[in-house]
Amino acid sequence: MGLTAEIARFVLENPPIPDSVLERATRHLVDGVAVMLAGAAAESGRISREHLRELGGKPQAVVVGSRLRAPLQLAAWANGTAAHALDYDDTQLATDPRSVYGLLTHPTAPVLPAALAAAEYVGASGAEFLDAYVVGVEVACRTADAVDPRHYRDGFHSTGTLGTFGACAAAARLVRCDLDQTLRAFGLAASMAAGLRENFGTMTKPFHAGRAAENGVLAVLLARRGWTAATNILEAKRGFYSAAAGGYDASKIEGRLGNPYFFESPGISIKPYPSGSLSHPAQDVLLELVREHEVRPEDVERIEVGVNSHVPNALIHTRPQTALEAKFSLQFQMAVGVVDRRAGLAQFTDDRVRDPQVRALMERVHVYVDPEIEALGYNEMRMKVAIHLRDGRVLSGRADMARGHPRKPLSRQEVSEKFLECAALVMPPERARRLLDALWNVRGHSVADLVPLLEGEAP
Repeated sequence: MGLTAEIARFVLENPPIPDSVLERATRHLVDGVAVMLAGAAAESGRISREHLRELGGKPQAVVVGSRLRAPLQLAAWANGTAAHALDYDDTQLATDPRSVYGLLTHPTAPVLPAALAAAEYVGASGAEFLDAYVVGVEVACRTADAVDPRHYRDGFHSTGTLGTFGACAAAARLVRCDLDQTLRAFGLAASMAAGLRENFGTMTKPFHAGRAAENGVLAVLLARRGWTAATNILEAKRGFYSAAAGGYDASKIEGRLGNPYFFESPGISIKPYPSGSLSHPAQDVLLELVREHEVRPEDVERIEVGVNSHVPNALIHTRPQTALEAKFSLQFQMAVGVVDRRAGLAQFTDDRVRDPQVRALMERVHVYVDPEIEALGYNEMRMKVAIHLRDGRVLSGRADMARGHPRKPLSRQEVSEKFLECAALVMPPERARRLLDALWNVRGHSVADLVPLLEGEAP
């Protein structure tokens, strides 16, 4: 049995998922809806809905955070784009020290919107919706974990590329494709999978996640109608892994799907900050230091951040001009952390990026490759921070993982607080709490119950 066939059989024949996995997945589902709601309020969300209204079409599925409905694949596109718009969505860990933590996929952003659209289409129960979401995340994570690191290093955005396969898997499970249909859906999805990292810091980065969700749904719908495509698209000589990465490690997929689930090991992190995950350990350290020692901007001579060599290749905006660029700027994040003592949604705005005090402090942030950090490998994100004060003191710390890491998880209360912060951008508090309660108990509801609660006031 080929690799693509093994994945397709897992999608269709997967045995019941353990409760421990479903409980973890529910936490990520809550977080995924949260970031969709927040992303609906972003400028990219407004543009997406404006475009959908002009296109028209059959109103089949909810566009989260609004009262708009759209054709299945287009709703998946809008919701996937919203889920990644603020870079507040979850991040899979790597199993290989050569791979880079945070540089695999944000699995929920493409998978959950595809599952939601397909679940609404077939009238799925909440339990079926959650089940398909878990299967889709497993496929996205395992296929990404297996790709040669060259794929990301040379410019592909794996959330857009590998996330497509997860979205396709979730949709295929919900609409009950047969094996041949699923194989052909993967073949078609692979030819649509795309996303380039040069677009980081623009609206096109979240567009990658939205397009992955859309392509997964579209591939399934067309395959069910008889659309033909290669049935060995992952492992073929001219297939996805060869063309897009120059290779892959089959042992990271063969016999590994659901054994254990990626949600269990190595795990998936939930973001405490709406920015690139590679910055988060340093953000944790800096905020702890400035709060503990009452550091003020005028006290700071310079800030030094020690990282591994992959970080500057991802956090590419040393002097950001917009909030989107600031999400990929350690210089901004260190500076605004000192000025505001926070790193939430309110900090990642164009106004904060342009603030003279923040910009002045950015000039005093120096990021360097630390030999000790470099020698430890890349699959965990470790960082050192040293704040040099004008009075001669040096405040320093190191983090080997950020809050939200599976070994340092956010509590249910913290996830709920993040949800309510995000939901407040598009709906009143009472409706947000009702939706939150329903999502925590998703297995006890139908998707039809959830849809009205997912609507919001985004124009």
